[in-house]
Amino acid sequence: MTDLDSIRALAERGQFEEALERVWGLDDELEQIEALVSVALTIRRKGGPEDWIPGILEDAEYIADRSKDPYLKAVGYSIVAFAFHTLGYYQEASDVFTTAIEEAGKIKDPLLKGEALATIAYYVATTGDAKTAMGLFDVAFEVIARAEVSYRNKVDGLLRIAELIESAGDELLSKKAIGFYRTAFDIFDKLHVNQRAGVTEKKLQLAEIMSETGLPEIRHALLEGRYRYALALIRKKFKGVSRLIGELEVALWMKRVNEPTYVDVVRDALREAENVELSPASAQRVAMLLTQLGSLKDALTFAMKINDLGRKSSALRGIAMALAEREEYEEARKVAESIPLPEVRAETLRDIETMSLG
Repeated sequence: MTDLDSIRALAERGQFEEALERVWGLDDELEQIEALVSVALTIRRKGGPEDWIPGILEDAEYIADRSKDPYLKAVGYSIVAFAFHTLGYYQEASDVFTTAIEEAGKIKDPLLKGEALATIAYYVATTGDAKTAMGLFDVAFEVIARAEVSYRNKVDGLLRIAELIESAGDELLSKKAIGFYRTAFDIFDKLHVNQRAGVTEKKLQLAEIMSETGLPEIRHALLEGRYRYALALIRKKFKGVSRLIGELEVALWMKRVNEPTYVDVVRDALREAENVELSPASAQRVAMLLTQLGSLKDALTFAMKINDLGRKSSALRGIAMALAEREEYEEARKVAESIPLPEVRAETLRDIETMSLG
């Protein structure tokens, strides 16, 4: 266990004073800042002495402020800004993030400047500001891509940025994470780092499936194959139609990774869905998930409940095409005939006929 880890462990046990005393025994100033921030956040989470928090963050900011190293200042300030935001001091967080970016601009080494900007971007992403974070990642990428350094050093720098972009995605809700994973995958793929590209692609696919209920901790559990725990989190954090959608999203991921018990998850979800109130959008989402899960009869039941003509037409088209892919052409035509929008109905019938001809 490292000294930093031991400090975090002490804080987790509520031994805050001892944890803080050990901070000053760390040789690395960035680790001191990380340790102080970790203790402050643990105090808030564990219900410790709240009046200690401002002083702890002042100490962390002072370490960054007194440093002569612009890289340490930039990264240190970004860690402090992240803490301010997490603790609810939003204006302070914004001001310190601005200072961090300014300090990064003073770094002469392009590789260090790029890494510093990417690290700031990561911490900005953890606040939920995906747009600003991605903009900073783009700048970091350009700084390193244009750097007059050896090819090997440039590749190492770009890979570090990709790793931070992927890590940022890990901290975000699925809808925001998708763009980060896609960007990281593109970098890994273009640099032929196939194993990392594969891992990131899997995270991207999961985020796309868990688009409604993909909290970071739920996605993390699913990636580790802890399906029961993921379902328990869904049931704890979501109610009504959101819970139904979440359970079906989990089932679809289980199907994608060839976990046969997904059928049990679908069955249990539908059993509890009888009294759930559905908007047109949620009914369409449920119908689409059931279509992808192969539960076409159930999907049709939900699709017929949709009172928005556009959404209903889209859901019914998906079911009809799924039936056609099974070569159940007569059933597919029957569903297609029930599509309310004439242009969608005609297009679907044409596609079914084309498929039936071979």
